[in-house]
Amino acid sequence: MSRFKPPGQCPVCGEWIPRQAVACDCCGACELSGWKADAETYDGLDLPDDGEGFDYDKFIAEEFGDGKPKRHGTNLWWWVAVILVIALAYGMLSPLWR
Repeated sequence: MSRFKPPGQCPVCGEWIPRQAVACDCCGACELSGWKADAETYDGLDLPDDGEGFDYDKFIAEEFGDGKPKRHGTNLWWWVAVILVIALAYGMLSPLWR
């Protein structure tokens, strides 16, 4: 492959590279990588490569659970409601006991 010098189209992705650019804005190819198609690209997202050990079903189970609603603290709210009803009943009936 001949040595590429901007301006022109990137030999890797075809994106236009302006004069005196040191790397392609689209694919990251540069003078150091020799403008090679097999140069590693980095998009900044740190996403896993497609199909490399990604288990979609495991991901869904970890993110959204098994579909059953979780009942955290149900007993606590039940007792709060019972105590509140008793307090209201006592407040309403206490004038009758005097």
